[in-house]
Amino acid sequence: MAKQSWGHRERLLAMGGFGVLLAVCGVVATVAGAPAGPGVALTGAVLGCWEACGLWLGNAWTQGARKGTRR
Repeated sequence: MAKQSWGHRERLLAMGGFGVLLAVCGVVATVAGAPAGPGVALTGAVLGCWEACGLWLGNAWTQGARKGTRR
């Protein structure tokens, strides 16, 4: 049986989940006093925002394609 590949939305959600995990680990590392903690937290926040923007743009693009903008 052929396995269906992931779509764009699923890849963005996976990347966002990884970003959230990275941000939480960065916060814990910062509280623990690790010098790389703030950088890890910032990287996770950037990945989470990138994912949110990608999902928003993807949703706007697909909704616009379905609804039509001219009346």
